[in-house]
Amino acid sequence: MKKSLLMTYANMPQTPMGMKALLGVGSGSIGYQNKLRTNTKPREISREDRRMFAQKELGMFLKREMPVRFAHRARDLSMLPYGLSDMPSIQSVKTWYEQSFEEVLSVPDDDDMGLKTSLSAIYNRHQDTLVMIAKGLYEFQRSAEGKRVLEGGRDLSDLVDIHNYFDRFFLSRIGIRILIGHYLELQREQEADYVGLVCRKTSAAKVAKAAAEDARYMCDRHFGDAPKVEFLGRTDLTFPYVPSHLYYILFELLKNSMRAVVEHRGINDMPDIRIVIADGEDNEDIVIRISDFGGGIPRSISSKVFSYLFTTAHDAFPEHLENLEDFGRENPLAGLGYGLPISRGYVRYFGGELTLMSMEGYGTDAFVHLPRLAGDREPLV
Repeated sequence: MKKSLLMTYANMPQTPMGMKALLGVGSGSIGYQNKLRTNTKPREISREDRRMFAQKELGMFLKREMPVRFAHRARDLSMLPYGLSDMPSIQSVKTWYEQSFEEVLSVPDDDDMGLKTSLSAIYNRHQDTLVMIAKGLYEFQRSAEGKRVLEGGRDLSDLVDIHNYFDRFFLSRIGIRILIGHYLELQREQEADYVGLVCRKTSAAKVAKAAAEDARYMCDRHFGDAPKVEFLGRTDLTFPYVPSHLYYILFELLKNSMRAVVEHRGINDMPDIRIVIADGEDNEDIVIRISDFGGGIPRSISSKVFSYLFTTAHDAFPEHLENLEDFGRENPLAGLGYGLPISRGYVRYFGGELTLMSMEGYGTDAFVHLPRLAGDREPLV
């Protein structure tokens, strides 16, 4: 690969796409409406016709857009501060982006099957990017340069420029995986309420219950028991969203709450964790609150909880470094130090926000604000 070609693409602007656009293109409504304006004989359009048209339209967009996004990420990974770009795991991720850049460019413009095959392989290749970046940060902490930078009692949470960079990096990564995943899902026969990755009628309560079940499994495996979860508010609420994203957000928050409750109260005195789903016709946002009685977060570390590799639990990397998977159910309950910042990235991607309010000695409330229909464009940089 010629580096000059990659840099040419890295200097091109990225094209944002929000939730409304995903629904519109994914259902074929946007492109098909434009096409039908030139047709003097309107006809009824079948669901299958729309799906096939959506595949074609989104495929053409990805063929143009993905090389630009891959080039941006490869360039940025080569420009990290403090010598972080030289860490073996960071180099591996950079190589993945360079390889993906080349592969998409090599697919002929009219080769729909070739594009599908290429994007499917790329989607799988980048599956563990999150874990690899976390490994890279762990390698940096233990490198000679890392020890020099972090001397005097500093830790990664003090390096604000690194965390700002990875916030941007993971927002972009979320966008790449949404677009490719959306395209690949459109290739399959889908349930009536789904348009690609988006479910028009995502049930907040159903997703929360699945996340709670898995979080309780992990807590029980670690401690021998787990707090129960109580569901309150608009448990009948449905709205357009990506269910897998909502699951991950709630799963990470519930894991944290359950660990805090058990460690603070003990397995013989575990008050329920409460999930409240709030919505109204005049509300700007759908709000999900997770409340625990786990003792809260000390104010001295509250500003660090969204920092990468910061954790109040035992550091899980040394013994699990080679066996981690992105979002793996068999991962350690805690100690990896990326659950909260990644969860906030998922919330922010569609224009929402994740905040924590803690009362030390009592407990913590996590608030997940989700726009009723996320129309904001992607926060690309």
